[in-house]
Formats: sequence, C-alpha cells, structure tokens
Amino acid sequence: MPNHITAETHRRETKERLVRIETIVDRMEVHLNKLNDRTGKLESWRSWMTGVIAAMMLIVTVIIGVI
Repeated sequence: MPNHITAETHRRETKERLVRIETIVDRMEVHLNKLNDRTGKLESWRSWMTGVIAAMMLIVTVIIGVI
C-alpha cells in the first residue's frame, strides 16, 4: 500500500516550513543589524584614533623642530 500525502497535508507541511524559514531569516536580520552597528562603531573609533595619532605626531614634530 503506497504512502500518499494528501494535498491538504502537503500544504500544511509547506506552510510550517515556510514559517520556520521566515523565523530564521528574521533572526538573521536582527543579528546582522547588530553586527553592522558594531562595525560602524569600530570604524568610527578607528578614524578617531587615526586623527589623534596624527595630531600627536604633528605636536611632536613641532616640539622637535623648536628644540
């Protein structure tokens, strides 16, 4: 006796899978937004530190030039 899946059962299973996939995608989007925010903060910090180091080098160069 072959094991046939009725159309309604197939629709229900497909709908359940789709809901699971949508849940996973939503969680991934939330996680990616957090990562993007973190990356933006790190890039801002790196730019700020580069500016501070450049300013310090300028000050050291001026002081050495005066001495």
